[in-house]
Amino acid sequence: MREAEAAASTRRRTLVLVNLTSMLEKADEVLLPAVYREVGLALAVSPTALGSLTLCRALVQALSFPLAAYASARHDRAKVVAVGAFLWAAATFLVAISRTYLQMAISRGLNGIGLALVIPAINSLVADYTDDHTRGAAFGWLQMTCNLGSIVGGSFGVLLAPVTFLGVPGWRLAFHIVGIISVVLGLLMWFLAADPHSKSKSATSARDEARELLRDARAVIAVPTFQVIVAQGVAGLIAWSGLNFATMWLELMGFTHWETSIITGLYLFATALGALFGGIIGDAVSRRFPDAGRIALAQISSASALPLGAVLLLGLPNDPSTGVAHAAVFFVMGFAISWNAASTNKLQINGLFAARSSRRSCRRRRGRRCTRWTSASSRCSPRSRRRWWAFWRSACSGISRCRPSRASTWTGTTRRHWPRRCTWSWRCPWPSAL
Repeated sequence: MREAEAAASTRRRTLVLVNLTSMLEKADEVLLPAVYREVGLALAVSPTALGSLTLCRALVQALSFPLAAYASARHDRAKVVAVGAFLWAAATFLVAISRTYLQMAISRGLNGIGLALVIPAINSLVADYTDDHTRGAAFGWLQMTCNLGSIVGGSFGVLLAPVTFLGVPGWRLAFHIVGIISVVLGLLMWFLAADPHSKSKSATSARDEARELLRDARAVIAVPTFQVIVAQGVAGLIAWSGLNFATMWLELMGFTHWETSIITGLYLFATALGALFGGIIGDAVSRRFPDAGRIALAQISSASALPLGAVLLLGLPNDPSTGVAHAAVFFVMGFAISWNAASTNKLQINGLFAARSSRRSCRRRRGRRCTRWTSASSRCSPRSRRRWWAFWRSACSGISRCRPSRASTWTGTTRRHWPRRCTWSWRCPWPSAL
């Protein structure tokens, strides 16, 4: 009983710290766009050059994700998140003291490394601490805290930007404060959070581990579901990145710093509510429509961005007297377009990578190829096999949605054929008899 209570306490503590880290990660990411105007005046650069700073950070962050995946697979993920927080805190301090555009670009690039380290580890920790019936809601809460971080970071930057404290411009002070909080949170993650799956030291070399990760990545990239999610994400991020300039756009339109903070804060609060709504509704529709519920929900969310964006950019006048209308449209748009990640994308991608991770850990324990993965899944029809891949975590609790015409199970050393649902064990789906 005491062990169960201790495990539950560790789970709650880790999830709270993970959500706080996600919140601060997003606050650090949006802080610079919130003070674009003041940074542009201080460095004497154009909006195009300011956008290039975000591009620099995004490119370095994208290139660092393979390193982040390797670190999360081989090391304690709680410690990986803590190291990422320390790295982005150091880069944030460098941004605060940058005097030239080149210094600012280098600092933002280093910031991308720290931000990249924490994202895969955070998502996988949340997935491992939840089950299929609560995972959507858990990712909804994670996305909600992430969007609340956007509210805090954006509003904090906008409100501090026009002031000066002891000769220090407000926008520089904002970066210093975020850097200090990041260090504190990194220390809390290092000492208080825990990884539910300890990384045992194996005889596998780092090079062999990297090759195995590369093979698994190639296999996942070949999955059509993953390709569609990535393609939609590439197109959707163009619009999301454009919204980084919303603060500057409203200020140039004539809105005051306070009015701009209210409008952007309402938009970000709406995205937080929408993410939580998407996660909870995603769990409900997936139980009613297991094959298409989450996908349909994501399609509705993506399609709603077109008419709402047209109303915002083409229907409303560029006049600061229409603040209420702008706030209303921003709120509705933020709520409607933020369902995808929590309801569909993160769960699908996590399922694919977790399946490959389970196979890799089984190989390390047995020291040879896990043949049952191939042989058992090949008995499913192509359609059922896709279901088995997408919903493999459900199978770990004995409720698989793969319904092959002829499946096999092992009892000791005896193999039996049975026309019922596939059942698997949580730790390793391949019995020791093989």
